[in-house]
Amino acid sequence: MFVPAVPMRVISELLVDPALPGLAAIRAQGLGAAIPELGLGDRPVELRLCSHAPGSRATFEVRAGDRRFAIKLYADDAAPEAELYGALTRAGLAGDRGARVPRLLAWRPELGVLALGWLEGRPANELIKDGQGARAGELAATWLRRAAALTVRLGPPCGAGRMLYQAGVSVAALSSVDPALGAAARIVAKHLGRGQPREGAPRLVHGTLYARHILDLGDGPGVIDWQQFGQGPLEVDGGMFLATISRLALRHPSCAGEVARAEEEFLGGTRGLLDQRTLEWYRAAGLLHLAARGLKTGQKRHPPPEARALVDEAARRNADRTASLTVVVGSEVPRNGPALELVLQALATRPATPEELDQIRRLLEGSAQR
Repeated sequence: MFVPAVPMRVISELLVDPALPGLAAIRAQGLGAAIPELGLGDRPVELRLCSHAPGSRATFEVRAGDRRFAIKLYADDAAPEAELYGALTRAGLAGDRGARVPRLLAWRPELGVLALGWLEGRPANELIKDGQGARAGELAATWLRRAAALTVRLGPPCGAGRMLYQAGVSVAALSSVDPALGAAARIVAKHLGRGQPREGAPRLVHGTLYARHILDLGDGPGVIDWQQFGQGPLEVDGGMFLATISRLALRHPSCAGEVARAEEEFLGGTRGLLDQRTLEWYRAAGLLHLAARGLKTGQKRHPPPEARALVDEAARRNADRTASLTVVVGSEVPRNGPALELVLQALATRPATPEELDQIRRLLEGSAQR
């Protein structure tokens, strides 16, 4: 779609979402006038919709002459993400070489709009599909090793507490559309709650490090879509990366060999950096989260075709992890006290209500900070 950068009339081709004030401003004024810091002048601008979560956010690719960048529009406050990009720039991660993230070009807080530099590269999930699984695993490992050296302390708690909260949401969502699948997910969630891993000092984590969020920039990985960032163990991101490539193998059985090569390269590249048992816990939790993708936000009415396989894989991964534990008093015990009991109670007989889940989330995050 093409949108002039000068003031314009409402353009029917442009996405309509009343919850996104930035989108309304672009429709009414044109991109250049809505975000003058970009210096677009009167040149024609092409916008291509990359993603849209109705009522929450949208991302566009923008082309204006020889310039190419992204704009992200939010219904909620984008200030934390803007602050993060600034901190990552100061940490040397917004350059032209090595591991990096998009550079912040402009931020309009009153519109909920971020403009970000464009990273050109193939995502890791596409590399796996094209027979480059080892390269995908190498990129993910390289990123985690770079992240381990960061001292950025921004973001909310993003450890076991948040994953248990997400497990509760997943159970509720799956139970509402498929009671049998929800019951199976509930069992996995209860076992995850009872076997929380010990966690070291928190670090900056992406929070949803799907394989598609890691790009091959040639000389290193690029990592995009940081809206769920926080502070937690690096296994949060490692486990989610592994969960998403496991999903890829379930969706595309012909990719199973390349997925195995990606995992092998990733585990080899992070040896000594990640605790394997903790990594498996987060992988199982990530699989449970992926089983309810779309349902939790109301964007879908049915679970994905691979949902049952994802729940079964989560159960298998968690059972294997539990079986491998050395029995040491106090080595693996729940540490969230009443908060954990609330999770288990909510999952024991029925899906928790939204109010209960919000209470559980607050309690778990509070215990993670102690």
